[in-house]
Amino acid sequence: MLDIEEATELAKKFLDEKVSHEGMTLALVEGERTQVGSTFYFDCQSVAYLRTGDLRDMAVGTGYVRVDGETGECRMLGATESAQLDLF
Repeated sequence: MLDIEEATELAKKFLDEKVSHEGMTLALVEGERTQVGSTFYFDCQSVAYLRTGDLRDMAVGTGYVRVDGETGECRMLGATESAQLDLF
């Protein structure tokens, strides 16, 4: 079973390698993480928005990063799925 720090590193790596692209780099929102059972959830947002707070830089339609605490598998949830979880 992963701990929160290991899951955080996997989530960061996932965003860097699988989700971010030229024009939209995503990062974890500091302090917005939780564990439910053996699953970890992290809120994320565009680096530009986190830096400036300018709404024009906000990533819209993205959801949480989900990390399976048993396998380490990461995936990006959709906005609707994340809203239904209502974690943050």
